[in-house]
Amino acid sequence: MQESLNEKISGVGQDLISGILKIQVRNEEMITAQDRAYCLSQQDNLYRTLDQIGYWYSIFRKEAEKYRDELNFDYLDSGKPTGQCDRYVRSDDKMSYIQHEFLPFDSMDELVDKNLHAVRQFAYRIINYFNNTYHLSVPVPDIDGNTLKMGERPVYSTYVDMVISHLGGRTFRDTAEEELVRRFQKMIRPSRWSRARPELKKDRIVFQNIVGWSDITLEYRGVYSLSYGYDTNLSVLCEGIAFGAEDFLNCGIGIISRFDSHDVRLSGWYDLTTDNATHMRFYKNGRVDVKFKDAAAAESCYRRLGLDNMTDEE
Repeated sequence: MQESLNEKISGVGQDLISGILKIQVRNEEMITAQDRAYCLSQQDNLYRTLDQIGYWYSIFRKEAEKYRDELNFDYLDSGKPTGQCDRYVRSDDKMSYIQHEFLPFDSMDELVDKNLHAVRQFAYRIINYFNNTYHLSVPVPDIDGNTLKMGERPVYSTYVDMVISHLGGRTFRDTAEEELVRRFQKMIRPSRWSRARPELKKDRIVFQNIVGWSDITLEYRGVYSLSYGYDTNLSVLCEGIAFGAEDFLNCGIGIISRFDSHDVRLSGWYDLTTDNATHMRFYKNGRVDVKFKDAAAAESCYRRLGLDNMTDEE
């Protein structure tokens, strides 16, 4: 009876492990050979660094063991020695000079910190690679320094799984488009405190309160310079226009020809590098107009960005 139960439990365990492995294989199939090559190179380079850190840590830990009884310390889960034993060494023994010895504890603390920072950078680089390559906004996980153990070897597939999970069954492209539109709508969405609803006016779209001007440069230099933070607003606006008008991803202020955020011209239109969206103009009150090659192009962009059915912010 007991053997039969153990066999069932073992079978369940095998099924669970098999299921996890199948998920990982499917996730691996969703990325390209170039993606895998990048991830593997990052993982190989990380392991070289972790091996070097681990080598020195093992030497210092061996030295630390010599003082365990005398200084009464232990180790945290991360590998750091408990307390600040190396900073408060005292000896009443008139024959002892222990307080002048080199003790390994500070060096062990530093090595544990280096180990943590290396693993955090690995996670950031893998996630950021997919964010930059596929224009996503997958959050970078927080690596807990209290639980990461010295000697652990993270694998890139852990972070690939996070990326695929973020997609939620969608393609990379579909996810990037949805995130872009969501980011755009959040920036221009009207509320009772801020901007009015974007207006479609024949061959142009009018956006209210997109930018703000620096009082300092206006007063002392007589020029209109974007105030702090409004360059982000303008970048998101350009990103949305490039997508809505041209189906481009990952564009920004660069689509505005000869634009200088420290000296913005209000007297006329700026040329845009896109074909369907042709010009952009700025106004003193923060309004920004975007002109298209014709009314049909303006309406197409307006609808693609969901501006025709966008709700006000609660």
